[in-house]
Amino acid sequence: MSILLIGASGRTGRLIAEKLHASAIPFCPLIRNAAKSDAFEQLGVRPLIADLSGDFSHVFNGVDTVIYAAGSAETEGSEQERLIDRDAIIKSVEHAKQNSVGRFVVISALLAYAPERSQQALRHYAQMKRESDEHVIASGLEYLVLRPGTLTMEPGVGTIQIVSDVDSARDPVAREDVAEVVLVALKARLVNKVIGFVGGDVPIGDALARV
Repeated sequence: MSILLIGASGRTGRLIAEKLHASAIPFCPLIRNAAKSDAFEQLGVRPLIADLSGDFSHVFNGVDTVIYAAGSAETEGSEQERLIDRDAIIKSVEHAKQNSVGRFVVISALLAYAPERSQQALRHYAQMKRESDEHVIASGLEYLVLRPGTLTMEPGVGTIQIVSDVDSARDPVAREDVAEVVLVALKARLVNKVIGFVGGDVPIGDALARV
């Protein structure tokens, strides 16, 4: 398995990187800031450096699985939401297709189920997530769209609840548990699914086995 982890230095991406490393699954991190290379070199992995706003087509050579974990920060505004949460994902999908990548995993958001029902401040972000999700799903690649609810930096608990809408109150989910969902889904070879989840009490492996 040759994995390209896009957004590996982000809050969720670095947790995915740690879990891949701990499971001895080979991966190549893609980061924007070369100053953050040391954390990955300590894991014995040399990161690729590229800006998602530019040409990063070269990083897909020899890749069979892409994990897109990059995301705009809450304070960066609509232009960065458009760039990181939609346009760069669309470009990544096209580069993946051109390089015969077999599987594309994207960390989306629960709000993408119904952007029009999001709070005004989050509506554009949710719409960008929805549009990029739809592109991934229609790409012809084997895909996995993961839509976690509100994220926290609390330690993971190893349990979630599968959901498929945004209408009722939800418990937040730890980013560490999102990373574990990615790992379990990879090992189970889950494909061609959209999986929404929030905090809950079902062990992650059991929850994913039911979808």
